[in-house]
Amino acid sequence: MARRDVADRPTRTLQVLLVSAFLVSIVHYVDNTVRYDEYAKDAGGPVTRPVVVIGWFVFTAFGIWGYLQYRQQHWRNAALGIAVYSASGLIGLAHYTAAPPGDFDAFQNVFIILDVALGLALMLFAFWLVLTRHSAPAAG
Repeated sequence: MARRDVADRPTRTLQVLLVSAFLVSIVHYVDNTVRYDEYAKDAGGPVTRPVVVIGWFVFTAFGIWGYLQYRQQHWRNAALGIAVYSASGLIGLAHYTAAPPGDFDAFQNVFIILDVALGLALMLFAFWLVLTRHSAPAAG
């Protein structure tokens, strides 16, 4: 029984990371959308309010696809989907290229940092998956 628990640890880790990232991203992306004018004061770049909303759906679709690929033991596809989804959080660093952390309120800073940390954790998981499972044959 203990052997099975050890084998399931990566799956549980991935589930916790994905659910956490999903929940944090909802809050962060909704805040980005609702307070878009505060974030984009002097931006003028390609990121518009609709791009933020569409981006969340695209990133989340990759995360779901990556998880489904993981469950089917398609390791490379899983790593790709998880890595692309991780960018949903990592992209939060862009906030601090536009303005210093002091320009954001505590709520915004907390969710930016959480989103980035979870994005980093998911990227590391994707790297781990490639390094440890890339040559393992898929079951079935």
